[in-house]
Amino acid sequence: MYLQDVIGGISFVAILLISFIILLIVRILLRKKINYKRKITLVTCIMFLLFCFEIPLIFYEGTSHVAYIYTEPLHAKGTEIYLIGVNRVDFQFMESIQSVEDLLNKQQVPFLNVAENTNLVLYESKNRQILKWLHLQKSEVDQMKENVNHYLGKEDVRINEFFNQDNIGGNSAGLGLALTGLILQGDLQNNVAIAVTGAISETGDVLPIGVLKEKILIAEKYGLPFMIIPSKNAEEAAQIQKEQNIHMKILDVAHIDEAVQLISEMNDKTK
Repeated sequence: MYLQDVIGGISFVAILLISFIILLIVRILLRKKINYKRKITLVTCIMFLLFCFEIPLIFYEGTSHVAYIYTEPLHAKGTEIYLIGVNRVDFQFMESIQSVEDLLNKQQVPFLNVAENTNLVLYESKNRQILKWLHLQKSEVDQMKENVNHYLGKEDVRINEFFNQDNIGGNSAGLGLALTGLILQGDLQNNVAIAVTGAISETGDVLPIGVLKEKILIAEKYGLPFMIIPSKNAEEAAQIQKEQNIHMKILDVAHIDEAVQLISEMNDKTK
């Protein structure tokens, strides 16, 4: 019911709390019945752990909408690779998408899109945060840094400057950073302005990313002629390109080697 947006996070947590209290009372009443006591105790403990796991949802309850704000692409000097990032702003207790848009327009903030948060989105955010608290999952930025450095074979001070920024998040800059590293190391030449977005694995596989529509709109607005994206986002990109009348040429790759080949071919054509 919660994941289908029938009830809110507070109601969900309250139901779990009430269930735990009922089980606790039943356990006390049946404490003298050995056969039932063990089973009720086990179920009560499971319900308590579930309640503890879900209670952080109440802190996400008020996050009603998210706005994606235009951010200029990040350009590494001498590479012509442009990293496309999107500034995300959460809004609390807003009535509608229109009310958020009116507020942004009033403040003259150049936003790209406003979306309403679903319970599923909030639930996934809560789970990721818990895994980070328990040190069971690396942050996306730390994982991206590790994958990029592993692929390049060494850490690069110039690449690490990107990771030292305070306002970065996600992992979609991985492909662009790896390509930037290859250019800075002299393993690749590029004189063509190219927007790049895509996560990357340690072995160079290009992984899909989110917020693709907003990233395409940023690259188009900035005037970049080409954009490289993950192959797994290609179908989505084609739909966006059609709906938004995007004139920029969008190319997709499944591995960084394909991106290197594309860049080399584009540069050969400009000679």
